[in-house]
Amino acid sequence: MRAGSSTSQAHPAPPPSDPRWGSEDRPRKAEAIWQTLLHFRGPEIGDGVWLDVGCGSGGIAAALAPRVHRIIGLDPEPWERWPMWMEAHPNLTFLEGSYDSIPARVPAESVDVVVCNQVYEHVPDPVGLIAFIHRTLKPGGVCYFAGPNLLFPIEPHVFWPFVHWLPRRLAVSLMQRMGSSAVLDADSTHYWRLLSWTRPFDVTNAVPQILRDPTNYGRRGPVWRLLSRIPTALLASLTPLSPGFVFVLKKRAR
Repeated sequence: MRAGSSTSQAHPAPPPSDPRWGSEDRPRKAEAIWQTLLHFRGPEIGDGVWLDVGCGSGGIAAALAPRVHRIIGLDPEPWERWPMWMEAHPNLTFLEGSYDSIPARVPAESVDVVVCNQVYEHVPDPVGLIAFIHRTLKPGGVCYFAGPNLLFPIEPHVFWPFVHWLPRRLAVSLMQRMGSSAVLDADSTHYWRLLSWTRPFDVTNAVPQILRDPTNYGRRGPVWRLLSRIPTALLASLTPLSPGFVFVLKKRAR
């Protein structure tokens, strides 16, 4: 802007603050991620470089930081808590960027572990997201990949039944007519399509392991004890109907 202009310069928008939902649950989610990767990859999993894709306000990355050598949080916009988390954890860095706008500081085959937790349903090109994960991982590296299941009748973001099975415009209109202010902005998919998207990886379905050992994941109560007694093969066969998916994706060595 030229000097002397009477027009006031626009100020950048402040970074988004923590969402009201889910903040208290992030340490438990981080523990579930850690326990899953620990089971399938062993204690050496913490020795490498981790990347949390779509990290949001950074709570999960911060909870994982004390257990890993180095961790990077990546999100399309900076968040209010990032400086606080980085000050608390010297091995934690946050970068502004995404799978389709990749910072130079995340080169190809530079990461040992990727965390992609509840992200795929929020991006316009989930296949591109998975390709980014594959590009970023070192050969033999792994990704914790979790997200919702289209076939489960309750939409997990707005907690309405069946609306995610309707055309989006119709679903939003119906919710508004019934007085809901919830925003339906997630596009989930089903088990078989997700398997086709992740074909470049060796895919392990972690849901049976999680259900067989619920106390290790902070899950207690009679329902979880009942689920833990179901044979692994039956649990695996029921995964296409589960509320969500947890995959461990391994990039094949050359």
